[in-house]
Amino acid sequence: MTTSRKFLFLLLAFMLAIPTVFAQAQNDSLDNLQPSRDQSIQNNLDLYQAITRNINLFGALYREVSMNYVDQVNPEAFIRAGIDGMLSTLDPYTEFYEEEETDELEIMTRGKYGGIGIQIGLRGPERELTIIAPIEGTPGYRIGLRPGDRIVEIDGQSTEGFSTSDAAQIMRGTPGDTVRISILRYGLDDPLEYAIQREVINVHDISYSGMVEPGVGFIRLTRFSRTAGDQVREEIEKLKEQGLEALILDLRGNPGGLLPEAVSIAENFLNNGDLIVSTQGRIRTSHREFFSRAEPSIPMDMPLVVLVNQGSASASEIVSGAIQDHDRGVIIGMPTFGKGLVQSVINFNPKKVRGSKDAALKITTAKYYTPSGRLIQKADYFKDNEALIPLSAEAGEIDTLFFTTHGRPVPAHGGIHPDFEIELEDIGQATLELWRQGEFFGFIGPYYAEHQEITSYEITDDIFNEFNDYLNNKEFTFETQTQKSLNEIREHAEDMEYSEEFFKELEDLEKLAEIERDNLISMENVQIRERLRMELAGAMKGGSGRVEASFKFDPQVQKALEILKEKNEYFAALNPEEMDLKQE
Repeated sequence: MTTSRKFLFLLLAFMLAIPTVFAQAQNDSLDNLQPSRDQSIQNNLDLYQAITRNINLFGALYREVSMNYVDQVNPEAFIRAGIDGMLSTLDPYTEFYEEEETDELEIMTRGKYGGIGIQIGLRGPERELTIIAPIEGTPGYRIGLRPGDRIVEIDGQSTEGFSTSDAAQIMRGTPGDTVRISILRYGLDDPLEYAIQREVINVHDISYSGMVEPGVGFIRLTRFSRTAGDQVREEIEKLKEQGLEALILDLRGNPGGLLPEAVSIAENFLNNGDLIVSTQGRIRTSHREFFSRAEPSIPMDMPLVVLVNQGSASASEIVSGAIQDHDRGVIIGMPTFGKGLVQSVINFNPKKVRGSKDAALKITTAKYYTPSGRLIQKADYFKDNEALIPLSAEAGEIDTLFFTTHGRPVPAHGGIHPDFEIELEDIGQATLELWRQGEFFGFIGPYYAEHQEITSYEITDDIFNEFNDYLNNKEFTFETQTQKSLNEIREHAEDMEYSEEFFKELEDLEKLAEIERDNLISMENVQIRERLRMELAGAMKGGSGRVEASFKFDPQVQKALEILKEKNEYFAALNPEEMDLKQE
């Protein structure tokens, strides 16, 4: 099949779903049913004609340019540009994926993949491909890969300049096949070579589960893939065996995932029969209500806190919105991202489209609404495309208030607004620059390799002093914002030929700025120790260690612990009127 015909096939595939677009609601009266049907049929005919006319136009244009343009046009790239151009006029979540881009969709929808079971990232000043942690029970874990190991080759190919996606694409594959990797490990001069047989790796969406304090459980959920609901239920059962009395669910930075898994996770905390979320779209099948169909995992009177931030989106907002609307728990953190759109995935299988590659379309098909009826989607998601898709009336209802079960007002649009808004501390200039230049990782890696006997994350004075020696030996330096501003002033003064007296004054300021910069490391002592603590915990226990090490200086976690201890504050947040009556 030619590329242009393949594209037309994709468009025609979308057309097959159109007859249900204008179907009437089931409660239409018999008197109005026939006229509505007639109008619906006419609308469909008009739509078909418009689609056919424009497909013909697009196909003719594509053919003429491909055949007659002055330079040779790449047919695949040209048609992809057309697809991308069309989709760019819609919301940012409607995307077309070609074969090599569908891995993450597959992992999300199936909850597993073929691989070796390691978490990877880019670390150090050279942004080297590094193992963050091997996943317990996987080939990478069993063979002895460690946090901090740097992957320098995969199947004989250098990883220099690789992104994590580049590496994942090579390391993932058919279970039973072998992948060869070469790593550099601190303390060893020569690379270590491994031939690792891929296995089915079950995706684990929980990066940490444990007790942050006696009786207070903590679960960090990183995404909502196929088995997220079961994973959360299993971890809650384990925490209950350890004496769970209150729970903190951390959804910060969680971009979302599958809608059914959001429902499954919310079922852990709500009563059987409670509405969790509803969806509405153009077609009848998109109008759905999702109720809890299971008994909660924890007693309904057990205190619950949900942590959110600007990176909490989609499924994270469904869960936190349902918990907030039912007054089931307290939301702490920062306002969430504001993604109230539901996507469906349409797979284009090469067996069905002769000559085509495996591809998929992730298309927005509905909007979701929290139990109180609010849409939390940001109102500007179509940007400047009002000519193509007119903004709905609801987009302007920014100030509309909805109400929780206990009558608390909650706003629509712009995400879930926490009951307690707690900002994170700004990171100091020196701390940020040490992180950017990879100095925390650069120091802790060799240090831990030489001190395997360490069992605590604590950064003692001896460790901190060694870190300062490391920075001095490296002649670590950076430019503060003040110094950058003074440099701009100097450049401007030189262009304008300012007086010599001005430059003398400027030199004095530059010297003072340099002294202040050198003092920043000692001034930011606490923050630097905190980051060293997290890096050491990561070297010892991977991602779960990092989470655990952050509890002490995380203001949102500390606020959660505070209100869980102060039960009056907790219950007052959920039912202020009842607390006022009790106080009277």
